[in-house]
Amino acid sequence: MSLRKTVIFLPTLFVAVALFPFRSLAGQSCESLSHLNLPRTTISMAVSVPAGAFQRPDASPASRSSVNLPAFCRVAGVIRPSADSDIKFEVWMPTQNWNGKFNGVGNGGFAGSISYGGLAAALRAGFAAASTDTGHAAGGTDARWALGHPQKIIDFGYRGFAG
Repeated sequence: MSLRKTVIFLPTLFVAVALFPFRSLAGQSCESLSHLNLPRTTISMAVSVPAGAFQRPDASPASRSSVNLPAFCRVAGVIRPSADSDIKFEVWMPTQNWNGKFNGVGNGGFAGSISYGGLAAALRAGFAAASTDTGHAAGGTDARWALGHPQKIIDFGYRGFAG
């Protein structure tokens, strides 16, 4: 994949999935997004989530941390633009009262996790939103994932960017 195609690919994926509210008018379900055939991408989940308490995936079972959210379509997957890439992503789209806007949710430091708090805040404000782990799992100050992994550094630099 060329540099130009790689730079365009991830934001294009998020925009295509974020246009789901228009597709739903044509009779397609949230779950049908699991059948998207996208290069170097695996959609692992596309589910409708009802309004109400939502258990955050990053919360420990002991904390039982949940947030109150409007109904939404939750899409999760992995993008592998290189042999050493593993960019996890989630896209959350409101099923009602979408404001027509997309919010690419960032994360801090070395950004090794999906920002579920940011996704929830954007969704409550009516946005379709996406977040990635930028291609690695690590705390905000842990850069050990980069040692000996130049493709993961590229993923972190721009290929794993959600906005």
